[in-house]
Amino acid sequence: MLFIFLSFLLGLTVDLFLDSGGINAAAALSIAYARPVILKFSFGMQYEHQTMKLNAVEFGSKFTYIAIMTILHHIILFSLEIFSASRILLVLQKTLFSSIFTIILCLLLSVIFSRENK
Repeated sequence: MLFIFLSFLLGLTVDLFLDSGGINAAAALSIAYARPVILKFSFGMQYEHQTMKLNAVEFGSKFTYIAIMTILHHIILFSLEIFSASRILLVLQKTLFSSIFTIILCLLLSVIFSRENK
């Protein structure tokens, strides 16, 4: 419950600075709510709610988790931003290109800041 509240506050803070009318709060709240299901899907039996660390899992599972969360967030964000069924191709185009950039950036940052004990 705390995580969902904090994600709402994060999205609301972004909305206040960007004057975007609550779309970031809605997208952040949605992925925070879906996070346990996506964690179970991405990590399977490895998923233990309080003990799993993202740096300790294999790359494929980490990529799946980051990709699903990013794509879900961007679909919600751009759907609420454009809010037109006739412009669905624009929503999908913006989601695709923005998600590719975001996923690459997240994976690069994950590799750069990971602490591997060799």
